[in-house]
Amino acid sequence: MEKTVVTFAPMSDEDYSAFIRKSVPEYAYDQMRSGNWSAVEAAGKARSEFQQMLPNGPQTPNACLRNILDEKGRRIGMLWYFIDPTRSRKTAFLIDFFLFPEGRGKGYESQALALFEDEARAQGVERVEMQIFTHKEEDVQLYRENNYLASSIFFSKDLTKMEKS
Repeated sequence: MEKTVVTFAPMSDEDYSAFIRKSVPEYAYDQMRSGNWSAVEAAGKARSEFQQMLPNGPQTPNACLRNILDEKGRRIGMLWYFIDPTRSRKTAFLIDFFLFPEGRGKGYESQALALFEDEARAQGVERVEMQIFTHKEEDVQLYRENNYLASSIFFSKDLTKMEKS
């Protein structure tokens, strides 16, 4: 097995601010691209959802915000998951996970996922869930390659953009 070279470190308040600056606009864009939100409402809705899910930032209970570090201790990405202790099977919901361009394509993605799973398992988590936008084909492929299975698929159809035959 390949030696794990990535590690996690908790996000500082400064790291968290950088995370929000990157993640909120990307989430708004993904919701727009998926047809869920209009361009007018996307930024506000994204900010509102993040505020609701992380009311105390990195100190929000059951929210785990991590910097992903390479073998030299350089920050190469970030990861956020939430542990839902209310379910009959303790579940972690992987909300956001990304590597910066300089960390991609070096095997760090799979190593970070394995480290996340180990960390979650150590906290008594029995199941991991996530939502992936289907237009993020590289992400879909990454999770499939790491033995994640689609458990449901959400279909939609924008009737205002249909071509007439």
